[in-house]
Amino acid sequence: MADKYIHGHSAAVLAAHSRRTAQRDAAYLIPHIKSHFDLLDIGCGPGTISADLAALVPQGRVTCVEITESALNAARSTFTSRSLGNGDFVVGDVTSRLPFEDDSFDVVHLHMVIMHLPCDATVALKEVRRVLKPGGVVGCKEMIMSTTRWFQVDKRLDVWEKAITGTILETGGSPDMGMSLKSAALETGFEQHKVKSTASSWCFSDEEAVQFFGDNCAERFREGSQLRERTIGGGHATPEEVDDFVKACHQWKEKKGSWFGVMNGELLAWK
Repeated sequence: MADKYIHGHSAAVLAAHSRRTAQRDAAYLIPHIKSHFDLLDIGCGPGTISADLAALVPQGRVTCVEITESALNAARSTFTSRSLGNGDFVVGDVTSRLPFEDDSFDVVHLHMVIMHLPCDATVALKEVRRVLKPGGVVGCKEMIMSTTRWFQVDKRLDVWEKAITGTILETGGSPDMGMSLKSAALETGFEQHKVKSTASSWCFSDEEAVQFFGDNCAERFREGSQLRERTIGGGHATPEEVDDFVKACHQWKEKKGSWFGVMNGELLAWK
C-alpha cells in the first residue's frame, strides 16, 4: 500500500498539500465540530488541515493517520511549529483494520483519500463507520477529475488530467470519486436522512496562485519524479508529451487571464 499514492510524498507534493486549510477545504465540516470532540484525520498528509482542526478542539484530540511512519513526519512538524499539544500520530490503513476500538471518534475526516484507494469506497467507509461514535459524523471530500479545466486553452495541458486519471485507475482507484460519495455512504449503511452531499471547487486564478500551480504541476513531472515515471510507464503519455506539458505549464503561468478549476464532491454522514 505504501506506493499506491500516485504523487508520492516529494517536496512538490508536500508544498501543494501544505496550502490546504480547514477553513477552506473542510468548511462543509467545521459547523459540526465542537470544542471537546475527538477527531480522526485519515490520510493527513503534512497536517495543515489536521492542525487547523486541532485548534478547533482544544478540549479534544486530533489523531492523524498515514500509511507509513515517514509520511507522518510532516504532520508532526506542523503541530510542533504551531505549538499544538493535542495531536496523536498513528500508522494505519483504512482499507484493512485501523488500530482503534469501535465507537472511538466524534468526527472522522478524509480529504482526497478514498479516490486513491485500491478498493471499493464502501470498504473504507465501513471501517470509518466502525470507529465513529454513535451520533458521530464523517466528513469526506473527493475530486471529480473529469471536471478539470484550464484557461488559457492549450492541448498540451491535457496531460494533467490524462496522467492522473490513468494512474489512479491503474492502481484501482476512482478519479471521479466525488460524484459517488453519497451512493457509497448509503451502500455502506448510513441512513438516507443522515447523509448530506454537496460540492465545492478548487480554483487557481489570482497571480500568486497561478504562478504556484504552474510551477508545482511542472515540478511533479520533472525527470525522475514518481508521477512522471508512472505516467510514461503506464502508457498514459509519451516522454515527449510530458516534456511538452512541463513547458506548457511554465508558459501558462505567464499568460494574462490564466485560470484553473476542478469540482470536488463533499459528504457528511452521521452514524
